[in-house]
Parts: sequence; C-alpha cells; structure tokens
Amino acid sequence: MSKPHVVVVGAGWGGWGAAKALCENGCKVTIIDSLPDPTGSTPYTTPSGKPFEAGTKGFWKDYPNIEALVHGLNLNEDEVFTPFTNSSFYSPYGLEATAPVFSSSSFPQLPSPLGQVFASAKLFERLPLADRASMAGLLYMMLDYNRDEDTFKAYDRMSAHELFIRAKVSPRLVEDFLKPTLLVGLFKPPEELSAAVMMELLYYYALAHQTS
Repeated sequence: MSKPHVVVVGAGWGGWGAAKALCENGCKVTIIDSLPDPTGSTPYTTPSGKPFEAGTKGFWKDYPNIEALVHGLNLNEDEVFTPFTNSSFYSPYGLEATAPVFSSSSFPQLPSPLGQVFASAKLFERLPLADRASMAGLLYMMLDYNRDEDTFKAYDRMSAHELFIRAKVSPRLVEDFLKPTLLVGLFKPPEELSAAVMMELLYYYALAHQTS
C-alpha cells in the first residue's frame, strides 16, 4: 500500500508544522509556497535588490513547540537562531514605539510591571506623556484579571474596547499602539476581542518576558 501524498499550501510556521506531523504519521508531503525558497536560506529581495522579509520567520519567547522541534532535530540553537531583536511599531505617521529586549537589556531588573514601564518610557517616539500615563488603569487590571476564576470570567465577558474605556486609556494610545498590537497578535480589533484574552496577549508579549 502506497503512502498518502499530501500537499501543504504555505511554508510558514503552520505549514512546516503540518508537514512535520504528516511525515511522522507516514505521509509523503509536498509543500507549496509563493517564494522560490521558503526556507529563508536564499535572501528574498525587492526589484531594487534590497533584502525583504515576505513573512514572519521569527518568534518571541517562549515557544516550547519550536524549541522541542530544534532539540528533536539535534540542532544547535546558537547556529539556527539569530539573537532576539527589538520590535518596532509603525503607524501611517511613522515609528510609534520600540520594544526593548529585556533579556539583553542593561536596564535594572525591577518587578513587573514597573520594569517594563521604566525600560520603555523613552522608546515611544510620538505618543505624548499624558497618553502613555493613561496606561496605568490597564496595568492595574492586568494584575487583577487572573486573581481567581470569577474575576477572569468577568473580564472575559467584556470586550477589550469596553475595558479600555473603563480603564480610561486614551483614544490615541489605543489607536496608535494597542489596537495595532492586537491586530498583529490576535488578528482582530479590540471591539471583537475578550478583555481577558487581550490581557493574556499583553502579559505574554511584555510582562512575562522579565524574569524578576
């Protein structure tokens, strides 16, 4: 009996993960992607010759599935991955903010969320101080939402948009920073997201990355 032959469309993290699972279950797999070399080993350039990344080939800390895959293939992480780099947030008006790499930062390790607040205070390019300060109410709720099961359910019943209003987060901070972050991380605007899910993303994206 011949092996099933499965075609996987798209060579992103999901496509490669599906191909691996299929191969482990006895299938022959062909991956199809729009790029001539989706492995990333051949640089992809614009018509003018500039390097260009057509998709996300990186990830944040910590991805146990990716780390397990690397270990399972007996690969040396130092040879496979580049160092972590800053994330930059752009709006139609230009650079809005830069996220620090806490693991390689010289900034003192302060308890969360104070460490993140002080480490990133000077990395907002355009947002006025008053708008940044309006994050205080949201930070309090991020410390409160996982206090117990009933509290979590209460936050889960409201939308992220409603929570931003209750926390008195400034509209500009929402539009120029928080909303773009949610669109990238969860692919939905605040109006369509549970407040609890939104805070779990922000916790994972920022607060969980500081070891203190």
